[in-house]
Amino acid sequence: MRRRVLSAMLASACIALSASAIAQSNASASLRLMAFGGDAQLTAVKHAVARFNQKYPNVKVEIAIDPVSNGWGEYVTKVLSEFNAHNAYDVYGTAIETFRTFESRKLFVPLNDYIAKNPGFSDFAPSLFQQASYQGQTYFIPIGWNNIMINYNRALVKAASVDLPKQGWTWNDFRDTAKKLTVKDAAGNVKQYGYEVPNQFFFVQPWFYSNGTSILNADWTASNMLDPKVAETLQFLHDLIHVDKVSPIPGKDMLDNQFFAGQIAMISRGHWIVENAIKAKLDMDIAIPPAKLDDTTVIGFGGYGVSATSKNKELSEALITELTSAETQKEEGELGGGVPGRKSAADSPGFLKFPPSAFLYYQTLPHTKPVPSPANFQEVEKIFIRYYDAMMSDEMPIADGVKRCNDELQASFKRLAAQKKD
Repeated sequence: MRRRVLSAMLASACIALSASAIAQSNASASLRLMAFGGDAQLTAVKHAVARFNQKYPNVKVEIAIDPVSNGWGEYVTKVLSEFNAHNAYDVYGTAIETFRTFESRKLFVPLNDYIAKNPGFSDFAPSLFQQASYQGQTYFIPIGWNNIMINYNRALVKAASVDLPKQGWTWNDFRDTAKKLTVKDAAGNVKQYGYEVPNQFFFVQPWFYSNGTSILNADWTASNMLDPKVAETLQFLHDLIHVDKVSPIPGKDMLDNQFFAGQIAMISRGHWIVENAIKAKLDMDIAIPPAKLDDTTVIGFGGYGVSATSKNKELSEALITELTSAETQKEEGELGGGVPGRKSAADSPGFLKFPPSAFLYYQTLPHTKPVPSPANFQEVEKIFIRYYDAMMSDEMPIADGVKRCNDELQASFKRLAAQKKD
C-alpha cells in the first residue's frame, strides 16, 4: 500500500516538475524547508532565507529544524511518514546516513543539471559530491561535514603533566594517556575519567577504521562483523572500560556536559561540539584519532535535496543555492556547526581560531571513510547499537555478540534484497 501511495505521489510530482518554469525574481510561491542541527545551523539558515527573499520577495519560506537528537534512523522514519502522509517539505536538509534510503526510494529529484549550471560548487571538496552520488545521479548538495576527532581538555592534560596528543599516536599511546588522565579519590572512586567510550553509531566507527576494518563490507550490502579485527576493536574498547577503568560504561545519554565540566578528559566528537565548548569557555583542542594500522577516521556530512513532490523545483534549487553559499557556510562554521563544505569558508580566520588545531579537520579529510549508510540504515544502526551496548556493559561476551549481531544484520540485508525485487 505504501509503495502504491508513493508511486502515485511521485508520478504526479514528475508532471508538476516537468511543467515548472525557471524561477523568476517576481515568482510568488510558498516553500517549506526542513533543516537540521542546533542554534548555529538555525541562525545561518534564517540569514540565508533572508538573503533568498531579497532576490525572491514574493516567496514565503516556512522554516523547521530537527535537532536529530534521536539519531538519523528516527529522522528517516519521520521523513518517510511525511511523504506517505502527502505532507513532505519542498527542501530537506539531511545526512549521508539517510542518502541511500531516500535515493533508493526516489523521494528526491536528481540535481545533476542544476550542479552543472553552478560552477561555484567547485569550491567544495570533490569527495563530498562523490559520496553524495548514487547510480550516477546526485540528489543532495553537500553542506557542512564532520569527521570524528579526539576532543580533549587541555587544562586537564597539562595538570596531569601528560604530553599533548601528537599526530601518529597509537592505540597503546592513547590507552596510556587515558590512564594518566583518570583520577580517583581516596576511596578509589573515579572522579575524572580519561575517556568516554562512545555510545553512538557514528562516534565509534573510527576505532574500526583505524584497525583496517568495518562492521559492514565495502559496498554496505552485508555484515562484516565476523572479521576478527572487529572483535579485536570491540575488545580494546571493552578493556578501556572494565580493565583499565578509564571510561564509564556507555549509557543512553551522551556525556558532553561531563566533558565540559572537566569530569571527562577526552571524548570522540565532531566539529559540532565547538558551539557548546565556546559557550562553556572550555580550553579544548582536537587530535587525530589514534591508529592501530592507520589513522583513518569517519566522515559524515549533510546535504540539501529537493523533494520529488515539490511543485516549485526551480525555486527550491534557488533556495539551496543560498543555503550552500559561501556566506552561509562561513557563518555556520564560525558559529560552531559542521566543518564547511567550501574550502574557502574553512580557511577563514573565524573558523580556524578555535579550537587551536582546527586546521586538522580539513587536513584529515583525505584520510576519512564515510559512515556505513546502507538503504536499511535504520535497522543496521539499531541492531549494531543493541549488541554493542550489551558487549560494552559486559552483559554479553564479545564472541557471542559479534556472531549474533552478524546473524541479525545478514537477515536485515536479506530482507532488503527481497524488497528490491518486489
